[in-house]
Amino acid sequence: MAEEKQLSIERIFEQPADAISFHCDMTQIISTGQEIIIQAYEAIPGVPSGPESHITKIRTRLRATFTVNMLHAKNIGNLLIKRATEGSEK
Repeated sequence: MAEEKQLSIERIFEQPADAISFHCDMTQIISTGQEIIIQAYEAIPGVPSGPESHITKIRTRLRATFTVNMLHAKNIGNLLIKRATEGSEK
């Protein structure tokens, strides 16, 4: 009988100097049937105008696009639900 070998891989997470970090105000999620595309946007408010100084225009700028396979997308979705509901359970 053949002996089964187990491979151990050490994963190291890094954030290089050119990595981007930003606050996301809006997200769009698209399915291609094979992959999930996640687009993250930031909102940039316009200059307040008028006598009451209301903001009447907001520019929404695409900051990043992520394409992930379906299995990874399901994992991300489950983690988002888990983290989003942790605070409400207290």
